[in-house]
Amino acid sequence: MNLKILLLCSFVCLVSIHGKAVTNSADPSTVYAVTWNVADKNPPKDKSLNELLGQISPNPDIVIVGLQEVTMNLAKAAKNAVVGDKWTEEIDKLLTTSNNYHKVHSESLVGMLLNVYVKIKYKDSITEKKANVVKTGFKGTVGNKGAVILKYKLNNRSYCIVNSHLPAHDDKLEDRIEDYKTINLERGKLCNTASDYMFWLGDLNFRLDEKLDDKTIRDKINHRNFGELLKQDQL
Repeated sequence: MNLKILLLCSFVCLVSIHGKAVTNSADPSTVYAVTWNVADKNPPKDKSLNELLGQISPNPDIVIVGLQEVTMNLAKAAKNAVVGDKWTEEIDKLLTTSNNYHKVHSESLVGMLLNVYVKIKYKDSITEKKANVVKTGFKGTVGNKGAVILKYKLNNRSYCIVNSHLPAHDDKLEDRIEDYKTINLERGKLCNTASDYMFWLGDLNFRLDEKLDDKTIRDKINHRNFGELLKQDQL
C-alpha cells in the first residue's frame, strides 16, 4: 500500500487520492481539507461557510475540517467539550443535515478542533476509529498549542489525520520544530502501522525569513515569484 502524505499550512485543498493502491471503485476518490485559525470568532451566518467547506458540485467524498483558536478561554473550552461548540454545530448542520454526510468523529483540545466527515454511503465502512490529543504548550502541560489526531479505516484502508497549532513568532522556530517532533512521536503511537493516507494540517506558524520586508514579499507574490519566497520559507 502507498503512504500518501499531504501537509497543509493554511486554508483549503481539494485532492484526488486515486493511485495504484486504489483498486476498488467503491473507495473514496476525493478529499477536501480545510484549516483555519478562526481567532475566537463565531461561524459566519452567510453562504461563505458553505463555500469554505467545499460544498460546490461535485461534492468531495471526505471532508476534513481543522480549526484553531475556536476559543481562547479555558473555561469555555471545558464547556465546549461537554455541550459542543458553535463551529461543530454549524458544520454538522450544513454537512450532515443538508448534504448527506456522516460525521466520522469530532475531537478538540482547548481551541483546536478536528471534524471529519464522509459521504453517507461510506458510513458502514468506517472501522477502528481512535483519537488522541497532544499538549505542547508550557512544556506539555497546556493545550493551547499541540495537536488533535484521528485514525480510522474506510474500506480497510487506513487514514491518519493531524490538526496542529504550533508556536507563533519569528524567534520560535526551534520551538515549532520541537513541537512537531513531539506530535509526530505521538502520531506514530496512535497510527502504529503505515497509513494509506495521511493528512497533516493546521496553523503551523512557519514563516518567511525575517530579513524579507513586507513590500518585497508582496511584490514577489503579485509577480507570482513563489520560488524565491520558498527559498526563504522556514518550513
